[in-house]
Amino acid sequence: MGYANLSAVARRLHELMPSTGPSLTAVTSALKRRARQKLDLEALYSCVARTSLTVRTGLAKISLSPSDKDLELLEGLKNRVIGFSKGIETVTILIDEKDAEALLNSVTGQVLERKSGLTAIILRGPIEILNTAGYMSFFLGILSEKGISVDDVASSYVDVMIMLRSEDASRAFSYFNSAIEGAKRLSSSSKDHSRAS
Repeated sequence: MGYANLSAVARRLHELMPSTGPSLTAVTSALKRRARQKLDLEALYSCVARTSLTVRTGLAKISLSPSDKDLELLEGLKNRVIGFSKGIETVTILIDEKDAEALLNSVTGQVLERKSGLTAIILRGPIEILNTAGYMSFFLGILSEKGISVDDVASSYVDVMIMLRSEDASRAFSYFNSAIEGAKRLSSSSKDHSRAS
Protein backbone atom coordinates (compact mmCIF):
# COMPACT_ATOMS: atom_id res chain seq x y z
CA MET A 1 0.00 0.00 0.00
CA GLY A 2 1.35 3.43 -0.95
CA TYR A 3 1.19 6.80 0.75
CA ALA A 4 -0.79 9.84 -0.29
CA ASN A 5 -1.39 13.40 0.83
CA LEU A 6 -5.04 13.10 1.89
CA SER A 7 -5.69 16.82 1.48
CA ALA A 8 -4.43 16.64 -2.12
CA VAL A 9 -6.50 13.51 -2.78
CA ALA A 10 -9.56 15.25 -1.28
CA ARG A 11 -9.04 18.28 -3.54
CA ARG A 12 -8.81 15.99 -6.59
CA LEU A 13 -11.95 14.09 -5.57
CA HIS A 14 -13.79 17.34 -4.92
CA GLU A 15 -12.84 18.63 -8.40
CA LEU A 16 -14.37 15.51 -9.95
CA MET A 17 -17.68 15.98 -8.12
CA PRO A 18 -20.41 18.32 -9.34
CA SER A 19 -20.90 21.56 -7.40
CA THR A 20 -23.91 20.04 -5.61
CA GLY A 21 -21.72 17.32 -4.10
CA PRO A 22 -20.17 17.30 -0.62
CA SER A 23 -17.97 20.21 0.49
CA LEU A 24 -14.16 19.97 0.32
CA THR A 25 -14.08 19.84 4.12
CA ALA A 26 -16.50 16.90 4.14
CA VAL A 27 -14.47 15.01 1.53
CA THR A 28 -11.22 15.66 3.46
CA SER A 29 -12.80 14.56 6.74
CA ALA A 30 -14.23 11.43 5.16
CA LEU A 31 -10.85 10.49 3.68
CA LYS A 32 -9.10 11.02 7.01
CA ARG A 33 -11.69 8.85 8.78
CA ARG A 34 -11.32 6.22 6.07
CA ALA A 35 -7.53 6.28 6.33
CA ARG A 36 -7.72 5.62 10.06
CA GLN A 37 -10.17 2.81 9.41
CA LYS A 38 -7.93 1.39 6.68
CA LEU A 39 -10.81 1.13 4.24
CA ASP A 40 -10.22 0.12 0.69
CA LEU A 41 -11.29 3.40 -0.93
CA GLU A 42 -10.91 2.05 -4.42
CA ALA A 43 -13.37 -0.75 -3.63
CA LEU A 44 -15.76 1.67 -1.89
CA TYR A 45 -15.81 4.14 -4.78
CA SER A 46 -16.15 1.29 -7.26
CA CYS A 47 -19.29 0.17 -5.39
CA VAL A 48 -20.64 3.72 -5.20
CA ALA A 49 -20.03 4.15 -8.95
CA ARG A 50 -22.13 1.06 -9.69
CA THR A 51 -25.06 2.06 -7.47
CA SER A 52 -28.46 2.73 -8.99
CA LEU A 53 -31.12 4.94 -7.41
CA THR A 54 -34.88 4.45 -7.24
CA VAL A 55 -37.36 6.79 -5.58
CA ARG A 56 -40.65 5.72 -4.04
CA THR A 57 -43.02 8.50 -2.89
CA GLY A 58 -46.26 8.65 -0.91
CA LEU A 59 -45.16 6.35 1.89
CA ALA A 60 -46.16 5.95 5.52
CA LYS A 61 -44.25 4.47 8.43
CA ILE A 62 -46.07 2.66 11.21
CA SER A 63 -44.28 1.39 14.30
CA LEU A 64 -46.15 -0.81 16.72
CA SER A 65 -45.89 -3.24 19.55
CA PRO A 66 -47.62 -6.09 17.74
CA SER A 67 -49.87 -8.84 18.97
CA ASP A 68 -49.50 -12.35 17.53
CA LYS A 69 -52.59 -11.59 15.44
CA ASP A 70 -50.85 -8.50 14.02
CA LEU A 71 -47.85 -10.57 12.95
CA GLU A 72 -50.17 -12.96 11.10
CA LEU A 73 -51.94 -9.98 9.50
CA LEU A 74 -48.62 -8.54 8.34
CA GLU A 75 -47.65 -11.87 6.80
CA GLY A 76 -50.81 -11.65 4.69
CA LEU A 77 -49.99 -8.09 3.61
CA LYS A 78 -46.43 -8.80 2.45
CA ASN A 79 -47.25 -7.86 -1.16
CA ARG A 80 -48.32 -4.36 -0.06
CA VAL A 81 -45.58 -3.79 2.51
CA ILE A 82 -42.57 -1.95 1.07
CA GLY A 83 -40.31 -2.38 4.07
CA PHE A 84 -40.48 -4.28 7.33
CA SER A 85 -38.12 -4.39 10.27
CA LYS A 86 -38.51 -6.21 13.55
CA GLY A 87 -36.95 -5.18 16.82
CA ILE A 88 -37.05 -7.07 20.11
CA GLU A 89 -40.57 -5.92 20.99
CA THR A 90 -41.61 -3.74 18.07
CA VAL A 91 -42.10 -3.81 14.32
CA THR A 92 -41.90 -1.01 11.79
CA ILE A 93 -43.83 -1.20 8.55
CA LEU A 94 -43.25 0.97 5.49
CA ILE A 95 -46.36 1.03 3.35
CA ASP A 96 -48.11 3.16 0.73
CA GLU A 97 -50.05 5.96 2.40
CA LYS A 98 -53.24 4.76 0.72
CA ASP A 99 -52.95 1.41 2.56
CA ALA A 100 -51.91 2.83 5.95
CA GLU A 101 -55.38 3.58 7.32
CA ALA A 102 -56.66 0.08 6.56
CA LEU A 103 -53.62 -1.39 8.29
CA LEU A 104 -54.11 0.85 11.34
CA ASN A 105 -57.77 -0.18 11.56
CA SER A 106 -56.79 -3.86 11.49
CA VAL A 107 -54.01 -4.03 14.08
CA THR A 108 -54.73 -4.85 17.72
CA GLY A 109 -51.32 -4.01 19.19
CA GLN A 110 -50.28 -0.57 20.41
CA VAL A 111 -49.39 1.89 17.65
CA LEU A 112 -46.22 3.65 18.78
CA GLU A 113 -45.66 5.96 15.82
CA ARG A 114 -47.31 6.87 12.57
CA LYS A 115 -45.75 9.14 9.97
CA SER A 116 -46.87 9.96 6.48
CA GLY A 117 -45.47 12.14 3.72
CA LEU A 118 -42.32 10.06 3.43
CA THR A 119 -40.20 9.14 0.45
CA ALA A 120 -37.78 6.23 0.10
CA ILE A 121 -34.58 6.50 -1.86
CA ILE A 122 -33.49 2.97 -2.63
CA LEU A 123 -29.82 2.39 -3.31
CA ARG A 124 -29.10 -0.81 -5.17
CA GLY A 125 -25.41 -1.60 -5.01
CA PRO A 126 -23.32 -4.31 -6.58
CA ILE A 127 -22.85 -7.58 -4.69
CA GLU A 128 -19.45 -6.34 -3.50
CA ILE A 129 -21.14 -4.00 -1.00
CA LEU A 130 -21.68 -7.03 1.21
CA ASN A 131 -17.92 -7.10 1.89
CA THR A 132 -17.02 -3.41 1.44
CA ALA A 133 -16.79 -1.33 4.60
CA GLY A 134 -18.22 2.18 4.57
CA TYR A 135 -20.84 1.85 1.84
CA MET A 136 -23.90 2.82 3.88
CA SER A 137 -22.01 5.39 5.94
CA PHE A 138 -20.81 7.04 2.72
CA PHE A 139 -24.37 7.85 1.68
CA LEU A 140 -25.65 8.62 5.17
CA GLY A 141 -22.65 10.93 5.69
CA ILE A 142 -23.70 12.97 2.66
CA LEU A 143 -27.15 13.49 4.18
CA SER A 144 -25.64 14.44 7.52
CA GLU A 145 -23.28 16.93 5.89
CA LYS A 146 -26.19 18.53 4.04
CA GLY A 147 -28.42 18.71 7.13
CA ILE A 148 -31.00 16.19 5.90
CA SER A 149 -32.58 14.03 8.59
CA VAL A 150 -33.11 10.34 7.98
CA ASP A 151 -36.36 8.89 9.25
CA ASP A 152 -35.49 5.23 8.84
CA VAL A 153 -33.00 2.94 7.12
CA ALA A 154 -33.72 -0.62 6.07
CA SER A 155 -31.52 -2.95 4.09
CA SER A 156 -31.99 -6.26 2.38
CA TYR A 157 -29.16 -7.97 0.53
CA VAL A 158 -27.84 -5.26 -1.85
CA ASP A 159 -30.74 -2.80 -1.43
CA VAL A 160 -30.56 0.02 1.11
CA MET A 161 -33.79 1.97 1.62
CA ILE A 162 -33.42 5.41 3.19
CA MET A 163 -36.68 7.01 4.35
CA LEU A 164 -36.84 10.81 4.36
CA ARG A 165 -39.41 13.53 4.60
CA SER A 166 -40.74 14.08 1.09
CA GLU A 167 -39.64 17.72 1.06
CA ASP A 168 -35.99 16.59 1.47
CA ALA A 169 -36.08 13.80 -1.12
CA SER A 170 -35.21 15.75 -4.27
CA ARG A 171 -32.16 17.35 -2.62
CA ALA A 172 -31.03 13.98 -1.24
CA PHE A 173 -31.48 12.34 -4.64
CA SER A 174 -29.45 15.11 -6.28
CA TYR A 175 -26.61 14.76 -3.75
CA PHE A 176 -26.57 10.98 -4.12
CA ASN A 177 -26.61 11.22 -7.90
CA SER A 178 -23.72 13.73 -7.83
CA ALA A 179 -21.70 11.44 -5.57
CA ILE A 180 -22.33 8.44 -7.85
CA GLU A 181 -21.32 10.45 -10.93
CA GLY A 182 -18.18 11.66 -9.11
CA ALA A 183 -17.32 8.09 -8.14
CA LYS A 184 -17.76 7.01 -11.78
CA ARG A 185 -15.36 9.72 -12.94
CA LEU A 186 -12.92 8.78 -10.18
CA SER A 187 -13.12 5.09 -11.08
CA SER A 188 -12.50 5.76 -14.77
CA SER A 189 -9.68 8.20 -13.90
CA SER A 190 -8.13 5.57 -11.61
CA LYS A 191 -8.37 2.91 -14.34
CA ASP A 192 -6.80 5.28 -16.89
CA HIS A 193 -3.98 6.08 -14.45
CA SER A 194 -3.26 2.40 -13.73
CA ARG A 195 -3.19 1.60 -17.47
CA ALA A 196 -0.68 4.41 -18.05
CA SER A 197 1.62 3.12 -15.28
